[in-house]
Amino acid sequence: MTRTSRDTRIPLFPRRNTSFRRGRLLAATAALGILLAGCGTSDESPPSPAGTPRKGGSLTITLPGDAASFDPAQTSFVNVADGSRMSAVYDSLVWTDPATGTVQPKIAESLVPVGALADKWELRIRPGIKFTDGTPYDAAAVKANWARHADFTLKSFQFPAAFTIDHGQTTVDPADPLRLLITLKGRNANFDRLVARNLSFIVSPEALKPENVQKLRTTPVGAGPFLLTEWKQGESQRYVRNQNYWQKDKGLPYLDEVVIRVDIDVKRSVDGIGKSSDLMLTVDPENIKAGKDRGLGVEALQLNGGAMVLFNTKVGPFSDVKARRAMVLSLSSAEINERFYNSTGTPAKGIFSSSSPLASVQLSAPENDPETARKLWNEITANGTKPFEFRYISPSAPTTVDVARFIQQKLSAYPGVKMTIEQVDIPTYIKTVRKGLPWDAAVGQQWIDDPEPGIWDTIHSQSLANSSGYESPEVDKSLAAARLQTDTDARRDYYTQVQMRLNQDLPFWVYQEAAAAALYTSKVTGLELFNDGLIHWDVIGLRR
Repeated sequence: MTRTSRDTRIPLFPRRNTSFRRGRLLAATAALGILLAGCGTSDESPPSPAGTPRKGGSLTITLPGDAASFDPAQTSFVNVADGSRMSAVYDSLVWTDPATGTVQPKIAESLVPVGALADKWELRIRPGIKFTDGTPYDAAAVKANWARHADFTLKSFQFPAAFTIDHGQTTVDPADPLRLLITLKGRNANFDRLVARNLSFIVSPEALKPENVQKLRTTPVGAGPFLLTEWKQGESQRYVRNQNYWQKDKGLPYLDEVVIRVDIDVKRSVDGIGKSSDLMLTVDPENIKAGKDRGLGVEALQLNGGAMVLFNTKVGPFSDVKARRAMVLSLSSAEINERFYNSTGTPAKGIFSSSSPLASVQLSAPENDPETARKLWNEITANGTKPFEFRYISPSAPTTVDVARFIQQKLSAYPGVKMTIEQVDIPTYIKTVRKGLPWDAAVGQQWIDDPEPGIWDTIHSQSLANSSGYESPEVDKSLAAARLQTDTDARRDYYTQVQMRLNQDLPFWVYQEAAAAALYTSKVTGLELFNDGLIHWDVIGLRR
C-alpha cells in the first residue's frame, strides 16, 4: 500500500467516530491479515470492538507479567510487556495503524520529512497539552527525552532508535516552541515508524531532573488518559481518569478506572475473562483459539517475527553456516506447531509474516530435510567421531522449555551432536543473549508490525539490537534501500532480496509466526489496537 499519510503530511485528524473507524478497519482486514472474530453467548449481545462506549465504569485487563518500570528508558514496549501500560499514562506522539500500515498522529500534529533526502524531519506538537505536573508538552520536552535515550551510560532500551538522531543538530524552532527540527545521522524515509515504535512515550522534563528521575520507575509523569494510583507488586495496578487529559473536551477517556491484573498462567487467564477480568492481551495461538471457542471477542494481528531459534553467528559452533543449516534442516515448524500449539498457530516461512504485503509469499526458509541434515552433521562431526556440542539458552517458560527439549531430542538422533539446555530467568537471558555474554544458541521472540525498525534492528550489522551478530553487506544494502522507500511495491522488492539472503545465511530459524490478540467480553467496546497490539485507552470503554 502507498503511505497515504505521507502524502497528506500526517494531518491533524479529529478523533473519528469509533463506529466509522471500525468500519474502515474491517474493510482492510482481508488485505492485511487482521483477524477480527467473536461470537456471542445465549444471554448477551455478540462481542464487538465497534461502538461508542458509555461514560464511566471500571475495566480490568490481564497481562502475563508485572511492569518492569514506568521509565521509558528501562522497559520494553511490546504488546505483552509494558506497551499498554505506557500508553495509558503517556499517550503516544504517533502510532502505527494495523489496518492501513500508515503512521497516524496523536499528541503530534504532524511528523514529516523535510526535503527529498529524508535526513531532516519536522515534528509539530498539538497546542495546549500539559503533563500531569502542569509542565507544557512541547518540542523541548520531546528533544530532552530523545537525547536522554541516546545517553549510552543510561543503557536505555530505546538507545538504538535515539542513536539514529543527530541530537546536536536537532533544534527547537525559536519562533515556535511546538516545532522540532530533526536532523538524522542518515537518510530514513520511515523515521516516523521508528518514532511510533520506540520514541513515542514522552516524560515531563521536570520528572527527568536528577532530583526526580529515580521516582520515575513507580511514579510516571506523562500526558496520557490515566494516572497510576496504586501498584501492588506482582499482583495489580490501578489507574484512574486523568481529569486534565488533553482530549477531555471530547469526553475522553470514557472509563473512570482501569485495573491491570498480573497472571503468569496464561491458560488460566483465558478462563478468567468474564469472571476476574474483562480483557486480556495474549501472543499464544492456543489462547486465541480458546477465546474464539468460548465465544469471546477476539481482535488479532498477524505480525512479522515470531518464535525462533537464534544463533550466535560471531563466535562459537554456529559461526559456521553449515552448522546452522544442519540444525535448521533437522527440524520442522509444522511438527512444532502440531505438538506444542495444538496446530492452532501458523508455521513460519521466515521472519516475514505470510500475510505481510511486504513479503514474497513464494520464498520460504529451508527446514525439515532430515537426509540433507544427516549428511551435513556427518561432515561436521566426522561421522560422529568429532563431537559438536552447544548450549541452548531458554527462559523458564513452559512452552519454550518444552520446545527446547523437543529440539534436543531431535538432534540426539544425529551421532556426535549434543545440545545442553540452560534455563534462565528473563534478566539473565537479557544479560546473556542481548548484552553479549558467551552463548551459542537461544530461543528468540519478536513481534514486528513493520520491518522498520523491527527487522532492521534484528539483522542490520550496525544495529545495537542485533543479538546474533549477523553481518551481510548485501542485507545491509537492501535494508538501507528499503528504508528510503514508502511505496509498498518498492519496499517489497528490497525486502525480497533480504529474504533470499537470510534463507542462505540462516542467522535464526523462525518456527512459529507471531500473533498478538485482545480477548474480551461483550461488555467491552471501542477496542482499538495499534503498533504490535497495544491499546488506545482513550477510546475503549463499556457498552451503553
